[in-house]
Amino acid sequence: MNDQRNWLEKLGDKIPGYKGYVDKERRRDVDKIHREQMANRLRSLKTPLMEILKELSDTGRLFETGPVDTAIKKLDKIENRVRFASYGYAGFFDQVKIQEEQLDLIYQFDLALVEHIEKLESEVGEVKAQTGAASDLKKGISEVTAAIDAIDRTFDQRYNAINNFGQGQAPGRPLFS
Repeated sequence: MNDQRNWLEKLGDKIPGYKGYVDKERRRDVDKIHREQMANRLRSLKTPLMEILKELSDTGRLFETGPVDTAIKKLDKIENRVRFASYGYAGFFDQVKIQEEQLDLIYQFDLALVEHIEKLESEVGEVKAQTGAASDLKKGISEVTAAIDAIDRTFDQRYNAINNFGQGQAPGRPLFS
């Protein structure tokens, strides 16, 4: 494998533009893997929420199921957005003169998304333990929903930054403040 990679690297050095093409493909692959991993983490959080929903239904607490069901639907929506986001990304990765500062800012959004997912995982864990009292459950589900909304907003910001890349901006100018 190393011999083949060395051969390909040598070939890439000899073909004008090939290295940039490979780098763009790697960025696409890394972005896709990163989004799939985040989406899988989001999907795994549906299970404990579904368990809460089932427990509420089984114990006749149907009036409390609405907020939990809403949280599950929001979680499903953001999971699918993250997993299947293809719009805008190709244009971003096709840019030839992307600046390191701009990539760093995109990576900051990625880090923020991961941190928001970690917070959501913690919130879901806490709400699982708060199903006894209706007021505790309501407060916990409200925090879960707020955490999901924060992920959605951050993903919107990342998407908008990528889509706005290069539109009337001088090379090297940061995409966001």
